[in-house]
Amino acid sequence: MFEDLAPEEVLAAVASADFGVHEPIDLMGGKHIDAIAALERLLRVTQARIVEQVDALHALRSSTGPSLEGDPSLTVAAETALARGMSPTAGRTMLATAVHLRSMPALRSAFGSGHVSEGTVRAVVRVVRDLDVDTSTAVDAVLEGRLDGVSPRRAAELARTAVVEHDVEAAAQREKTARAQQYVTYWDEPDGVGTLIVHGPAEQLVGIQQSLQVHADRLRARGDERDRGQIMVNTLFERATGIETLAGPEIELSVLMPVEALQGQPVAAELAGHGPISPQLGAELVDGAHQSWYRRLFTDAAGSLAGLDRTRRCFTGTLASWIRTRDHHRCRQPSCDCRIREIDHIRPHRSGGPTTEGNAQGLCRLSNLVKELPGWHVARDPSGSIRWTTPTGHTYDAPPPRPHRRT
Repeated sequence: MFEDLAPEEVLAAVASADFGVHEPIDLMGGKHIDAIAALERLLRVTQARIVEQVDALHALRSSTGPSLEGDPSLTVAAETALARGMSPTAGRTMLATAVHLRSMPALRSAFGSGHVSEGTVRAVVRVVRDLDVDTSTAVDAVLEGRLDGVSPRRAAELARTAVVEHDVEAAAQREKTARAQQYVTYWDEPDGVGTLIVHGPAEQLVGIQQSLQVHADRLRARGDERDRGQIMVNTLFERATGIETLAGPEIELSVLMPVEALQGQPVAAELAGHGPISPQLGAELVDGAHQSWYRRLFTDAAGSLAGLDRTRRCFTGTLASWIRTRDHHRCRQPSCDCRIREIDHIRPHRSGGPTTEGNAQGLCRLSNLVKELPGWHVARDPSGSIRWTTPTGHTYDAPPPRPHRRT
């Protein structure tokens, strides 16, 4: 109804529309939906125009010199916030959005035409805010045409994936730096409640959330009358303070790993419940698992499941470290000399294989994937050799690791 109108004409058209006329074809009020969609487009275009004005003001102040000492950014953000009736922090966020959009022409254009919302734009900018201009522009090119109709969260995930795949090594280094910045803080709120904010490694926080959810669901199923959130908060308090120690439920975290990652291609992995991560971090999480279970789910180019780990890993840090040392940090598959990336159950866990030194071998990522393919069989004999049997019936033996020199 309003699709063909320019944004400047939408408001007048909606104001003059006769929504009281009931046509047989519009008994459900489709005109109102048309008006809502048109006004939303107008709102987005207006927000884009505001951001353009903020950027222009900042450019003007920067080129003519600040009227006050210091960076003109602060005063521009503060003035912008006042003009919109917003907090200074919101003004700084708006200015940061305007500045970053300079290096993202596709996103700026989509915002200006009303195809994406301000929330989506901010979500993407938040991902690239600490990156160099070239990386931001490259990410912008990848995202072009892919953000229409997606939620801010999904847009951020697409942006994070693009960032990882643009430069995997740089993404891994940024993850390492960011993961070292951990803190817990508290915000007080009215009516006797507050918000506890925890910032740290994603897999730990996702694990905490899943553990609390599983525990709450279990108690609810047994008749606990508290709602799910109450049980989760109460349990978190009990476990954190030690006032009442409870055994945590078993949890499992999935790491989605594109099969291309096994071939060294720069593709992003994904931690279920968190989103895109570098393939290096995905491998580290699986390889260094301690108390949580991790399972890799291999995906093909279309995002479909191409394979999965048949066993779950729970080798403790000490045991895993010893196995790597015992196997000289090299894959135990015959003829493979790659570095160990994963600790594997020789006899699968699903078949009753124990998590012990005798049932463990160090493998590279690809060897561990091959081992679980149909027709393959791996077994250990009493001498310590490991026999690999292929789908054709051929066998290959990996001898026991050579003894470590005694000092």
